[in-house]
This record gives sequence, C-alpha cells and structure tokens, in this order.
Amino acid sequence: MTTAPTPAPQATWRIIDAPHGASLDAPEAWAYRGIAEVERECALDEFGHDDVAQRAIDVLVGMQDQRYLRRRRLVAVEDQPDGTPRVVGHAVLYLPQTSNEHLADGRVAVLPSHRRRGIGAQLAERLRQIAVAEGRTTAFAEVDFAHEPVPAEDEADDRVLVPPTGSGAVAADHPGMVLARRLGLRLELVSRRSVLELPLPDGAAERFAADARAAAGPDYRVHTWQDRTPEEWIEQYADLETRLTMDEPNADLDLLPERWDADRVRFHDAEHAAAGRGYVVTAAEHVPTGQLVAVTMLLFARDRPELSEQETTVVLPEHRGHRLGMLVKAVNLQAHARVRPATRRISTWNNENNPHMLAINVALGFRPAGGCAALQANVADVVPADVGAAPPAGG
Repeated sequence: MTTAPTPAPQATWRIIDAPHGASLDAPEAWAYRGIAEVERECALDEFGHDDVAQRAIDVLVGMQDQRYLRRRRLVAVEDQPDGTPRVVGHAVLYLPQTSNEHLADGRVAVLPSHRRRGIGAQLAERLRQIAVAEGRTTAFAEVDFAHEPVPAEDEADDRVLVPPTGSGAVAADHPGMVLARRLGLRLELVSRRSVLELPLPDGAAERFAADARAAAGPDYRVHTWQDRTPEEWIEQYADLETRLTMDEPNADLDLLPERWDADRVRFHDAEHAAAGRGYVVTAAEHVPTGQLVAVTMLLFARDRPELSEQETTVVLPEHRGHRLGMLVKAVNLQAHARVRPATRRISTWNNENNPHMLAINVALGFRPAGGCAALQANVADVVPADVGAAPPAGG
C-alpha cells in the first residue's frame, strides 16, 4: 500500500508591482506604508531599534522624481479578512540613470514572521528578471547586520565570512547572507556601522576643533550651512561629492565614480525638504585659492529627533595631512548641537579598509554597532530562485 504525498501548502501571498500614490493620503499609499512597516519590523528584529528603517515618506519621495535613480518596487501581499492587502515583504531594484548604468542594485526584505516560505527568493527572482530585461550587467546587494562575528584564529571557521579585503566579517547564517549567496552573489566588502552617543562630554567638540584649527593653520577657514547649499558654493560642493565617489575604497566592487553637478545638489536639497529631512554641513575653504577642499554633512529626519546620520565626509587629496577631516567634523558637531539639542546618537558607516576616516570617528567617540556586507555578481550568473542552489563555499 502506498500513501499519497501530502500536497504542498497553498501560498497565501502573491507578488505585485507596488502601486504609486501621489501622497501618503492616497488610496494606493497602503503599499508604501506597508513597505515602511516591513523595514521597521526587520530593523527591530535585527537591531532592536528602527534607526536604520526607511519611513513611508522616504519611499514616496524617492518614487516621485527618478531622474538620477530609477526604482522598481514590488510587494508581497496577503489578503486580510476584510479584503485589504497586507504587505509581508518587499523588493526594490535601484537603477542608476546618470552613472553606473550597468548596475542593478537590489534589496529584499520579508517580515520576520513570514520568512522561510519562499517569499524572499521569489521577490529576488523577480528582481533578477527585471535586471535582465533592463540590460544591466552587474548585480549588487547589501546586507545590514547588528553584530560582527569574530572568526576563529587557529582554524577555518565556516560560520563566519570574511571578504577578500581581509577586513570585517559577517555571520554565514544571517538570513540576508543565506539568500544572497544562494543566488550566487559574492561577498566583496564589509563596512562598519558606528554610533556616537550624545551629548559629548562638556567641551569635547570645542577641544577637537581647536586642536584641528591649530594644525590646519591660517590658510583654512570653515563655513557652515543648513538645509540648502549656498549658490556661491554649490559647484564646488558638487565637485567634492564627485571626489568622494572617486576616493571611497570599494575593493573589487564594480562601482564607477558618480557625476555630480549643481543641478544634482539642488535636486537632493529639494528631495530632503520634501521628505522632512534637514541637514547641517561644514566645509573648509583654502583661503589662498578660495576653493572648498573638505566637507562633511549630518543628515536627520525631523520626526526622529533622537537620531542623526553622518553622511558625506571628504578631503581633497592635495590638502590631506592638515587635520581638515577632524576640523570639519568637530565644527559640524558644534553646529549640530545648536540645531538638534535633543539628538542622542549619530550613526555612520565606514569601509573597514578606510583606516584614516575610522581613526577620526574613533577619536570622536564613535563605537562599533554592526555593519553592512556588500555583495555582487554578474547578472548573467545570478541563479534563478527555483534552482535552489546551495551557498558556495567561502565568501
């Protein structure tokens, strides 16, 4: 006597293109609110807080004007008893439009309660198909994690993945890493997330700034602005943003420098304003030439008063060695304290193989708080989700 096989359970979810609403009050906005809720739940599960989670307004604003970065968004939904859809997972494919046009940058997130049901794999497969149709040649993905594991010193440790750079590590069994490696993506780089607790000890920022000013000397002076880049500096600020993408140590990632100009700076200023974000920038001018040679930014969401994020920091190569990185960061921390006195922490990311910037952050008081694994593969080599290949050995 033979027993009939038990039928596989019927999937209760389906994948659709995320509808776009003109505002968060539009009927279609359920999708963007659902994406934000998935991001929040995933962040709480991984980090214990939602500092790194995208808000619904961030999703909305990013979809409204895509001249520099086009986005294809998918949602996995379940129908609730009242017939309304609930987002249980989402995926987005970022498609650069003016630089790195070969790139397909994907992100997949699934509610912790709905993992191991094939949702993530099917969302990733849809992204793969879109990347192929778009003619993109390099697939890129990032996996955020809360704790960096320590590899065993004396023997191979297959529980821990170390990138070819040899700097940083990520757990092999992290759900995001398991999915990415199953699809054929290779670990190339690990970045460190760090957090600075605020307020700083009395006088700390002032002492850092004074010491850096003394080292820089009279040939450099600082300028600080908020929320909108002054027209007198906008072209030079754009040049510094371009320079950052040239200098960032990206190991063997297939990333090319990004082209910035004044229009792109204005675009991002407007996008920040539309999303309810503000920022404080401090730049250093080389007085003899009138050129901006260093800059840093602290960015924040106005409805998240306890958190700010350290963004762009760059010093032109020919002006390094004068402690300008410390100068602009310390002065910007002073300005930030005046603008955002209620902020209790600043979050930042640095490549593990960028020792100079890491040293500045450590001196200021930033402490490790997880990281980010960067993976890539040729689009043609990404494994379709239904193949179910085992993760490759190593990174």
